[in-house]
Amino acid sequence: MKPEESYRILEVEPGATEKQIKRAYRKLALRYHPDRNPSKQAKRKFEEATEAYHLLMDLKEQPPGQPHSKNAWMASEVMRRERARMMRQAKARREKKKQQDEYFNKPEWHDFLLLLKYSFRFLAIPAAAAAILLPILYAIFVDPSSLAGTFFFVVAGIILGAYIYGHRKQWLHPGRFKTTREDLLRFLRPRPTGKTAERCCYTKNKDADGKPYRIELVKTVDIKIRSFGVLDHDARYKNKVRKVVVPRSHKAQRMHRFSTMIKTISLLGFLIFFPVDSILWRFISGLFAGSLFSLLFLLMYGVRPRITYLVTPGLVIKVAIWIGALLLVSELGPGFNIQTTGLVYIVVTGLLFFLDMMFDLIMGFFPFYRRLFRPLVKQGPVLESLYREGYQNYMELPVYSMIYPLFRWLF
Repeated sequence: MKPEESYRILEVEPGATEKQIKRAYRKLALRYHPDRNPSKQAKRKFEEATEAYHLLMDLKEQPPGQPHSKNAWMASEVMRRERARMMRQAKARREKKKQQDEYFNKPEWHDFLLLLKYSFRFLAIPAAAAAILLPILYAIFVDPSSLAGTFFFVVAGIILGAYIYGHRKQWLHPGRFKTTREDLLRFLRPRPTGKTAERCCYTKNKDADGKPYRIELVKTVDIKIRSFGVLDHDARYKNKVRKVVVPRSHKAQRMHRFSTMIKTISLLGFLIFFPVDSILWRFISGLFAGSLFSLLFLLMYGVRPRITYLVTPGLVIKVAIWIGALLLVSELGPGFNIQTTGLVYIVVTGLLFFLDMMFDLIMGFFPFYRRLFRPLVKQGPVLESLYREGYQNYMELPVYSMIYPLFRWLF
């Protein structure tokens, strides 16, 4: 925007004073500001007036007597563009934060995070007491010299205890749950959304009158590799995401929610009560038991599981590798008690961070590599067509490739 055009937009004569420019801008702002005039044309005129105002005010900041040279105009134009870019970035950050706040303020997320906060604060009180008392008691009754090595825990416990005492009024009351009794009943007994022409993909001869199930598929369409030397290079992936809405009946939606509850109860039950020393094998046993119990429950009511699309040859091979590797570092004791050796931490770390890289490196040489990411159970025509185009359920990234299917399996 040139200075002459800025004068015209603000409706002032060329060479107008700062006071005249400010008065003209204020007049246009009162007329075209989005809060006073919601039309799109008014918004465009307000943005033009703001741009013209900043340009002229930048030019007015030049030393007295210096003409509006081309260089000065170019400098003000650069500043204007930079200011506009910063305003766009600030607006994008505000919008993103607003979306995040709205998302996490939903009852399901808000109450889950609040429950974790309650749990942490209740456990912090005995943890602080234990950090102070246990090292002292151990030094008194067992080994006095141990206090030198455990004094750090005493200090940490004192600091934590002092912090809790300083916030004692709100420590055990961090907030109120938003989920009501009606919400719980609605979760267990969701209401039908109404009649629809679509048919449910999880039950036979049922209309899709429930909340649909959403699946996201991803496909890598471009890879850019930058190299600035042996030790300085990176790769950037450009992915394409497709969201698929799977029609679901009210019955299937309700049974799937009960399935989630069965999986959660089985997982927690095995972690707490299963008579095995290794917590890792308790977790694995809970996963298999939850899968079996929920599958039998759904089959009993004639409903297909919603996570069959996750069962791919690649996932089956990786699960087999996990089980085999963990068996190598486990010992079967009396009474079918399973214990793990000290190597289990190295094995788990290696599987999390290096299994996907080795899997892609080895299996990528075979012509059936792409088929490893297609479900073993036949899906609907929409999903099948996307899988044939090269889409897959998730990116084969370290750690993520095991955590994501576990999350989708549960929820």
